[in-house]
Amino acid sequence: MRASVVVPVRDGTEVIGRCLAALAAQDLPEGEMEVIVVDDGSTDDTAETVRRYRGVTLLQQAPQGPAAARNRGISQARGEYVLFTDADCAPRPTWARALLEAVEASGAAGGKGVYVTRQESLVARFVQIEYETKYARMARRDAIDFVDTYAAIYRRDVLDEVGGFDERLPSTSLEDQELSFRVAERGHRLVFVPGAVVEHLHAATLRRYARKKFSIG
Repeated sequence: MRASVVVPVRDGTEVIGRCLAALAAQDLPEGEMEVIVVDDGSTDDTAETVRRYRGVTLLQQAPQGPAAARNRGISQARGEYVLFTDADCAPRPTWARALLEAVEASGAAGGKGVYVTRQESLVARFVQIEYETKYARMARRDAIDFVDTYAAIYRRDVLDEVGGFDERLPSTSLEDQELSFRVAERGHRLVFVPGAVVEHLHAATLRRYARKKFSIG
């Protein structure tokens, strides 16, 4: 199999359906991609929502955090490449193909795509400008060392080589970027893929924005 997409989720019944519908609409040939959802101890109807989507593998575990959830997904992945997105993201139809083609053409070990939003609130638009500023810097570089898992790809053998995500980082913080730093330190090349787009609902209030900034330090 060419690709496995791993989606960690906890209490995401309101958003996971949108994500899975978007993954079902990817423009890859049938049989090239599998989707694995890891339910990290949800207390809502997340599992029931996931089961409505045919062909999606659902793994359930006690709450251990996103790093452990992604590692669980990696352990069950059959693809040569492992792609990651988040439950509150909706990848556009060309997302997976853009990531795969960029990495295959360049020989890179992995890469990252971009966030966009259609929100009109001033805070959400400001958040998008923050991301766009980072993307502009990345676009000028031949390689990057900073990969977020809202739109990411890695060769499976590279994930095995570095030991996956660090489960000592139990909450959503910088566990995805820490992984990319380790991959880059091993001498592997990571690339920026601006054509790999996911739609996301950014923080729309100052309180939510401040809370997110505080959580990641």
